[in-house]
Amino acid sequence: MNKVLFPSLDKEGWRKAPGWFERGFSLLEVLVAFAILSISLGVLLQVFATGLRNAGLADDYTHATLYAESILAAVGREVPLTEGERSGPVNEQFSWRSSVSRYTEGLPESETAQFRVYQVIVEVYWPGIMHNRSVVLETLRMLPVAAGEPGS
Repeated sequence: MNKVLFPSLDKEGWRKAPGWFERGFSLLEVLVAFAILSISLGVLLQVFATGLRNAGLADDYTHATLYAESILAAVGREVPLTEGERSGPVNEQFSWRSSVSRYTEGLPESETAQFRVYQVIVEVYWPGIMHNRSVVLETLRMLPVAAGEPGS
């Protein structure tokens, strides 16, 4: 009966029984491995959630920009180019407002001008999680002065 039930330790405290280290992992090693795995999975899930949230936000900004471009293109063509403000809903998520005003900065005297220049600003906005979000586009439009009408 030379079978060793308990492996003995050498002077430094290491086990000298053959094959003792091949029996498996200790409970502490398993717990540390699970802790590292759970932290890694938590970080990965957070990265994916942030990516999905940003993709949805980018989609909203893309739609808002397309709506703003469409409204901006309609001003002066489908909607008369007159000074003032307009607003309305685009759909159940987006709303818009526009502002048309005379633009005179850096232009020649208005009595001799053959064109009137208007600044058109369009804002499309929608509710966000923390605050309202919006896209603002602006441009200048020229309108010829009718014959006999004063330039101003």
